[in-house]
Amino acid sequence: MNFSELVQARRSVRDYDLSQPVTDADLKAIFDQVILSPSAFNLQQWTFVVVREAEQKKRLRAAAMDQAQVENCGAAIVVCAKLDAHVDAPTIFAQAPEPMRERMIGMTGQMYGGNEQFARDEAIRGASLAAMTLMYAAKAHGFDTGAMIGFNPQQVAEVAGLTASFVPAMLIVMGRGTAPQTPRGYRKPVAEVVKLERFDGAGLA
Repeated sequence: MNFSELVQARRSVRDYDLSQPVTDADLKAIFDQVILSPSAFNLQQWTFVVVREAEQKKRLRAAAMDQAQVENCGAAIVVCAKLDAHVDAPTIFAQAPEPMRERMIGMTGQMYGGNEQFARDEAIRGASLAAMTLMYAAKAHGFDTGAMIGFNPQQVAEVAGLTASFVPAMLIVMGRGTAPQTPRGYRKPVAEVVKLERFDGAGLA
């Protein structure tokens, strides 16, 4: 499946075949690709908590407005945004030439260390980029997914065992979908959402 076919094939799925598990090997293959996602300063502001155990999925379902797909999927994944990812800069740039290493550590500390809102926004952005990669990678490996924003962040954090440095950006359910592929929902035309040079310019035909 080439990338164009992959984009066309991906759908948000709610119904999964629980007889087909998401194995450790499946997760390793998928996340080997996910960790290649882009992030500002390469800080990789993401962590993923994969929930497969039945009782944990039930608890996570309760924290997600009782949405059934959280429990009835192969794996429910908490996509976590790391709020203080800049503290990893010394490790991330450990192999960089010394002048670059010191510059990057200083820049990231200055940009994120003193601005909690900016650091949070950046963490959500980074985690979201990785989440999209996750959905495409899962589809490439034969799994369906569904991204979810309907949940209680505090309760999800408790179920996932998150520390104060992490917040749940979204949930992604994953498994082998059972329902026939449905037509894609309405998409705005390209000319409406892509503007050339300026917002008031002509759209892309």
